Amino acid sequence: MTTFLHRFLAAMGLATALGLAAPQAFARGALGYDQDACVLKVGPDFLYFSGYQMGGDRRKFCEDVPTLGETTFVFDFAQDELRQMTTSFKIMRDTGETGEGGAPVDGPIVASLAPQVYPKGTFNFVHRFDEPGNYLGLVTIDGSGGEHWTARFPFSVASTPPAPKMAYVLLAVATALALGLFMVGRKDEKTKR
Repeated sequence: MTTFLHRFLAAMGLATALGLAAPQAFARGALGYDQDACVLKVGPDFLYFSGYQMGGDRRKFCEDVPTLGETTFVFDFAQDELRQMTTSFKIMRDTGETGEGGAPVDGPIVASLAPQVYPKGTFNFVHRFDEPGNYLGLVTIDGSGGEHWTARFPFSVASTPPAPKMAYVLLAVATALALGLFMVGRKDEKTKR
């Protein structure tokens, strides 16, 4: 195999890998990933987060609720200090509106969990979604030392979420790189003849 073909195949492999991995690599809001675990950043601390639905597909999910119906949200504290703090959780409609300074405008509250302390470091919340659409999860933690931390994470219910634009940008860059290497290699082969 020629050096050109090696470079072309490597670039195409990179483009394919980026195209397949990129949609899974980007999280939304305060929600992220750590070694296949969903992590929600709240202030300086973290909560591990999982969502589940009873029915056909019982796999956990991090961001988007796959279907309508009863959904269980499970939160586990990553740091022990959170076990002495008050935690609340709300689900709101995501109106897509922004206010002054680009801050999101809170939509109507769909469901909420009253503030309380969770000394065992875990809590769950069950809600039945009857309408598809875009929602916001809001976790608020308050401490006795005046701490007040919130984390927002958008999610969709029973709809196909928009693909992250960054995935397409990375795929386009990798494809352009592969095409550029193809053209350079082709030009090199012509000059050798």
